[in-house]
Amino acid sequence: MRLVHHAELREADRQHAYPQDQALERVCQALLERRPLDGLDELRSGLMINLDSEVLGEVERGDWLLLKSQAEFGQWPVAASIFDQAVLELMNNPPTQPTRTPQIFRLVDSMTGEPLPQQAYTATVDGVPSQRKTDAAGIAHLFTPEDVRQISLKIFNV
Repeated sequence: MRLVHHAELREADRQHAYPQDQALERVCQALLERRPLDGLDELRSGLMINLDSEVLGEVERGDWLLLKSQAEFGQWPVAASIFDQAVLELMNNPPTQPTRTPQIFRLVDSMTGEPLPQQAYTATVDGVPSQRKTDAAGIAHLFTPEDVRQISLKIFNV
C-alpha cells in the first residue's frame, strides 16, 4: 500500500485506489499499529501540525489516496509466487555443476629432491600466464579446462 497525493496520481493507478472509507480505515490501523506506510513521510512533511488526526483528515478529504500494491507492481503476488516456485524447484533439483579436477604437479629441488613449499612460480596455460604459489607440501594445483594444449611452470629463486 502507498499513499499518493491526488495531484501526483497517474490515471492508470486511479483504478487501484481504495475507496475513501476503506483507505481511512487502513491508514488509521497502520497509524495505530505504527506500521510503515509508503508515502506517509511525504504526507507528514507537508502538514503544518504533524498529528495523526491531520494525516487522517488529508485522507478523509481525498487530498491523499491510498493505492493497493497492484498499482505499482501489476499482479505482483502472482509473479512473486511463480518466482518463488521456480526458486524452490531449483533448490530441490539443482542443475548439474561442472566438475573441476586439478592437475597436480609436485615441485621439488632438483639437487636434493626436497619439496618446495610456498614456492612462487608462474603457470602458463595455453599462453596465459598467472602468478601462483605451491601449497605447504610443495604441490602446485592447476585447475584447467579439459581441452588444454600446453602447460609450462617457471620457478623463481631456487
